[in-house]
Amino acid sequence: MSGAPTLAVLIPTFNRVGLLERVLRAYDRQDLPAGRFEVVVVDDGSSDATPAFLRGWKPERYGMAFQSQRNGGPARARNSAIRLSTSPVILFTGDDIVPDVSFVRRHLEAHARRPEREIAVLGLSVWPADLRLTATMKHIDGAGAEQFSYQYLQAGEEYDFRHFYTSNISLKRALLDCEPTYFSTEFQKAAFEDIELAYRLSLHGMRILYDARPLGTHYHHYDVRSFFRRQVGCGAMARLFYEKRPELRKWFGTPELEWARLEMLRDSPADRARIEAVAAALSAWEERMLRMAGFFEDAPDASLLDDLLLAVFRYAYVKGLAEASYPGLPSKRLCARLFLQLPGPACRRFSEQLRSRGIPVPGDDMQAILSIMQTETLSPAAVATGGLGFTTKEAR
Repeated sequence: MSGAPTLAVLIPTFNRVGLLERVLRAYDRQDLPAGRFEVVVVDDGSSDATPAFLRGWKPERYGMAFQSQRNGGPARARNSAIRLSTSPVILFTGDDIVPDVSFVRRHLEAHARRPEREIAVLGLSVWPADLRLTATMKHIDGAGAEQFSYQYLQAGEEYDFRHFYTSNISLKRALLDCEPTYFSTEFQKAAFEDIELAYRLSLHGMRILYDARPLGTHYHHYDVRSFFRRQVGCGAMARLFYEKRPELRKWFGTPELEWARLEMLRDSPADRARIEAVAAALSAWEERMLRMAGFFEDAPDASLLDDLLLAVFRYAYVKGLAEASYPGLPSKRLCARLFLQLPGPACRRFSEQLRSRGIPVPGDDMQAILSIMQTETLSPAAVATGGLGFTTKEAR
């Protein structure tokens, strides 16, 4: 490798050795002279063949450093990668992001055009053409924007710290070093650790410029169940985020949770009985909801599910926050009320939408959820059968 690299690509990885190899091969195809960039990979305690693969990998067009460490989450892994890197420009990406052939060059060109220390460059991440897209995948990067809000961004415009997507973003090392602790390792999951650092960097003047030319392809399959689990984890990390940055509640508020807490103080005996009944079989109700939404994952018109998925994933997020904030029985009651408050009405609207389009409404699951919305009071026994006489199977 001749000369010092000008950009460092930082990749945390965990148990994705096959995909990681594909990603590293793509960096060998970058349309830059050899030696213009380095790649730093930190293995966050993988139990697959990742450590052996990294020891044997010999790139042709870039220098590479790697390290294996005990599993500690993406924040800790990225911090290790930052400290291993030597370049003046840092590019954060993932082990599931396959770079376009001009990926690194486009980031370098963007920084050459905007050499100010404060400018960070957000590139575009898209789903691959060779991966079957579910309605969930189309939703979370589209109308729902629970994962990325590219659908609402304009190339060449600047955006705030909430758009610090570590799948495809670069910044000057001089700016990053303004916060020498880098990512907070208190965040154990991949949620809010990037936004929390970005907020601190914004206090040093960071501005995020969106440039759609650095293109990465995101190989990460989601369906309604897997993204539901992800959102529950995000909600759990949100509790930590709010504790560290209470001044940002105006940006990331959860009025549904506050409303639910207030309403519980005013519940009538009949309301309390219904909430207790739903709480007693909450996992079964969630299973019905996910099974019903999953039935339409491959619908030709993915927008059919947008309103329902918006409510389902919002519920998952607020559920995770409630469980982290109010453990035990209080959180179960809150989650039961949130279920009736968020996905419950969305299921009713979804049913009406299906009927208006002449689409058959799925049977037991939909009818059971509609029944819990319409019934004044339900005993635990009634909830266990959906109030309609058929048995609910607990979520597996």
